[in-house]
Amino acid sequence: MSNKLFVVGAGPGNQSYMTEAAKDVLRASDCVVAAERHLPLVSWHSNVILLKNFEETMKKAERELEKGSVSFLVSGDPGIYSLLPLLKVKFPSRRIDVLPGISSLQCLCASASETWNGSAILSGHGKEIRESVILETADSNRSTVFFCGNDKNPSWLCSLLAEKLPHVKVTVGENLSYENERITCGSPADLKDKNFDSLSIALIINENPYVREEGRPRDCDFIRTDVPMTREEVRSVIIDKLRLKKDSVIWDIGSGTGSISIAAALECPMGEVHSVECLHEASELEKLNIDKFHIFNIKVHEGMAAEVIKNLPLPSHVFIGGSGRELCDILSHISSLQGGIRIVVSGVTLRTIANASELLSGGNYSDFDCIQLNVSRAKKIGSSTIMAAQNPIMIMSAVTKDKGDKR
Repeated sequence: MSNKLFVVGAGPGNQSYMTEAAKDVLRASDCVVAAERHLPLVSWHSNVILLKNFEETMKKAERELEKGSVSFLVSGDPGIYSLLPLLKVKFPSRRIDVLPGISSLQCLCASASETWNGSAILSGHGKEIRESVILETADSNRSTVFFCGNDKNPSWLCSLLAEKLPHVKVTVGENLSYENERITCGSPADLKDKNFDSLSIALIINENPYVREEGRPRDCDFIRTDVPMTREEVRSVIIDKLRLKKDSVIWDIGSGTGSISIAAALECPMGEVHSVECLHEASELEKLNIDKFHIFNIKVHEGMAAEVIKNLPLPSHVFIGGSGRELCDILSHISSLQGGIRIVVSGVTLRTIANASELLSGGNYSDFDCIQLNVSRAKKIGSSTIMAAQNPIMIMSAVTKDKGDKR
């Protein structure tokens, strides 16, 4: 045991849930590091460091490791949202022996008579997580486990689910393994106004998870009216030109039916899309398509783009498909924000093509590129089939330069 470092799973908190192997290691350790809530589990040990300020605690632990073995006592199982990853960074050259424990996830699923193999696991405890990620996960999985936190407590979670996924069932576990353990089940609407301990864990069961079709959306998948829509083949090229990442923040200006927004949102499950549309009819149509595709990471903004975009979150990518006479003002605003924003503009009118190509190839941008896309589609005429040409479209792209680099 000399100068060894251990990470020991404490289980959900009750002494009887701690494994014998974990108890043996703690007894043999020269020093134990434990959070305040775990102090009762090691009250008998003569050398316990309270895990309070992380940096100070690490310095104390390093000094103790020079003299003997140290065990970090962590909640539940070290393999699920524990201190283990941070300790591996802090002690990169040292072998860490890990003692597994019973997790609160296991306890809750056992209380709900549910298995947890195949469950999606999310956490809002001490970390940022987008609402859309929670909704997308709960919508597409039968079982989702959510570790709650001070801000993202069970009431907050159930309020979110009640609005978007009212059909799911939620089981909330509080103080698992303790004498005051409480298990509460119901619909999100039943639970959203109840008071829960913030350090609870929730199990979301969706008996009819949404199964998304493979590949990108087809034109025939969208709800259509007279509102313009970027066609399937053009849409695919635009998405490729945007070069999106999983966590991209996208502005879709002149979103129309919402086909680009929806295709982009599917490419960026950890990101968000802000659709800007000036026509009320188009905004309402896009909302219908968003619901149809079970998309949760799109926000629709109705109004004139040059004004709306002043209040949007900083983008990593921008697509401009419809801007009217606002194009120059829009591009001027985007170029003033920061460097590295990738912009794609589609144009069919000579004015749009001329203005976009002149600006995007200018001093505020780099990596200018322009292609002309010509698509022909099979068309039946009498007993014959011809290839009927669609309107050609220009697709221009560039990247904003940093403010200090306007060469």
